[in-house]
Amino acid sequence: MIIVDIEVPSIERKYQFSVEEQVSADTLIAELAEVICQKEQCALIGDLSKLCLCAGESGRILNRSESLAKQGIVNADWLLLV
Repeated sequence: MIIVDIEVPSIERKYQFSVEEQVSADTLIAELAEVICQKEQCALIGDLSKLCLCAGESGRILNRSESLAKQGIVNADWLLLV
């Protein structure tokens, strides 16, 4: 488990999550969207497959099929969900 900061610019919010570094970015995007929508009491409008997870420091878009660890995401990293 690692702790990462997740920023969601579309709703101007930041969150801190404990995530499994072996999970694929695709799975994490789906889980983040669900948890954030529950917390903010909103519905996700649009296609979930159009969301991207980006490494905040580099601005690199993460590959949806690869794990966070394989893409170099470590504890205390900052990610953007766009």
